[in-house]
Amino acid sequence: MMGRKGSRYDEQEPLAEALFSPIDDADSDGHEQITTLQWTKGEQQPPQCRDAWAAILFYGQLISIGVLAMLWGVPAVQKAIITSGSGSSENEADSSSDYDNMGLLYASMIAGGGSFIFSAISLAIMSACPKVLIQISLLFSLICSLLIATSSFIYGSIVGGIFGVVFFLLSICYACLVWRRIPFAAANLTTGLTAVKMNGGVFLVAIGIVLLSFGYCLLWMTALVGVYDKLGLCVSTTENDGTTTTTCSEDDLAWGYFFLLLLAFFWTEQVFQNTIHVIIAGVVSTWWFAPEDAGSCCSVAIKDSFVRATTTSFGSICFGSLLVAIIQTLRTMVENARSDNDNGGSAFLLCILDCLLRCLEDMLEYFNKFAYIYVGMYGYSYLDAGKNVMILFKQKGWSVIISDNLISNVLSLFCLIIGGLTGCVGLIMNEINPSWFEGYGDASVGVSFGFSFLVGIVISAILLSVVDSSVNTVLVCFAEAPAEFEANHSTLSFEMRAAWRKVYPDDCGF
Repeated sequence: MMGRKGSRYDEQEPLAEALFSPIDDADSDGHEQITTLQWTKGEQQPPQCRDAWAAILFYGQLISIGVLAMLWGVPAVQKAIITSGSGSSENEADSSSDYDNMGLLYASMIAGGGSFIFSAISLAIMSACPKVLIQISLLFSLICSLLIATSSFIYGSIVGGIFGVVFFLLSICYACLVWRRIPFAAANLTTGLTAVKMNGGVFLVAIGIVLLSFGYCLLWMTALVGVYDKLGLCVSTTENDGTTTTTCSEDDLAWGYFFLLLLAFFWTEQVFQNTIHVIIAGVVSTWWFAPEDAGSCCSVAIKDSFVRATTTSFGSICFGSLLVAIIQTLRTMVENARSDNDNGGSAFLLCILDCLLRCLEDMLEYFNKFAYIYVGMYGYSYLDAGKNVMILFKQKGWSVIISDNLISNVLSLFCLIIGGLTGCVGLIMNEINPSWFEGYGDASVGVSFGFSFLVGIVISAILLSVVDSSVNTVLVCFAEAPAEFEANHSTLSFEMRAAWRKVYPDDCGF
C-alpha cells in the first residue's frame, strides 16, 4: 500500500528533497561538513506488536478499574441510593420528575441530531471557501481581543485593558506574519476534507470510540466512589435534622489513591483520543498512496487502519498517552494544592510549577499529534515515530506549526458557531414544549440553551477533530511523498504546489 509508484514525476526533484535536503556547512579549515540530521522517507514496517509492554500495562489498569467498580463501586453506589432514599416521604420525587428526565433525554437527542446536521453543513462550507474562512477566523481573533481590551477599560480594569491591548497588538503582528501563508493552509484544508469525505465511515468510528470513552467515565466514577467508601476515606454522618453530610480524608494515603485514579482516567482518555488520530492517519495515508483502497464510506482502508491501531500499534498509542497522562495528573495535583494553599510563597512556587507543567503538556501533546501520524502511516514504534517528527520540525521549522494553527482556528470557530446554533435549537424546543424544562423554573431558558450548546460543542468537536487529524496527516504526506500525490490526485496536488510556491518560492524544487 505504501510502495512508491513510478512516474514521470520521479524524474523531478520531489518537494521532500527540497525541504529536507542536507545542509552543507564549512568548518574552520574550509572543509565542507554535512549535518548529521538527515531526512529519510518513511517505510512500511512489518506487522508486529510494538511497545507491547505499554499495552499490557494499560489493559492491566483497565481491568483493575473494572474490578474496583464491580466489587467496591457498585455496592457503595447502592448504599448511597438507599441512604438518600431513607428520608421522609416529602423528599420523594413525584411522577412529573420522571417526565422531566425523559424531556431532557428527548432534548439531547434532538440537539445531537441538529449538531450532526450543522457539522455536515460546516464541512460543505469549508470545502467551498476555505481561504475566506481562514481569513475570517484571523479577523475574528482580532475582534475578540479588541473587545476584551475595550470592555476592560469600560469596567475600570486598567491592568486587564493593558493586557488586552498588548494581546491585540500581538494578534495584529501574527495576522500580518501568517496572512501570506493562508493559500497553502486553505489548499491543505481542502485536501484533508476531500480525504475524509471520501471515507465518511471514519466519523462513525470516531463517534463509536467517544461513546466507549463516555462508558469508561461512568465506570471510573463508580470505581472512585467505591475506593473512597471502602477504604474509609469518605465518611457520611447523619445530623439530628435528618441531613447527611460526607467528609473525605486528605491524608497522604488519600492523595496516593487520588493520584493513581487520576492517572488511570487521563491515560485511558488519551488512549481513546489518540486511537482516533492514528486510525485517521492510516486512512488518509492510504488515500494518498493507494486511493483505490480508500474511496468509499466503508473502505478497506478504514477497516485495516482500525485493526492496526487496536492491535500492532496499540502499544505505541499507550506509550505516548502515558507520558501525557503523567503530566496531566501532576498538573491536576498541583492545581488542587494551589487551591488549598494560603501561603503566599508556596502559592507562587506552585503557580510556577503549574505553568511549567502546562507548557510541557502542550509541547508533548503537539509532538504526539505528529508522531502518531507516523505510527498510523507506517506502523513505527513510538520512539521511532518520535525521531521522525523531530527531524520534521528540525528541517521544516515553523511552517508546519503555523499552517496547523491557521486551520485549528477555523475548526475552533466552527465549533463555537455550531454550539450556538444548537443552543438556538434548544430555545426553540423550550418554546414548542416547555414541559421538558419546566422543572428548572425561571432558569428554563438558560438551561435549554446551555444544555443544547454543550451537546453541540461536544459532537462538533468530535467530528471536526477528524478533519484536524486529516489535515495534519496531509502536511506530513505532502512533505514525504509529493510525487505520489501528483500521480494519484493531480488536481489537488496542483493546488497545493501552486500555493506552496507562493509562500516559499525558494524552497520549491519543481
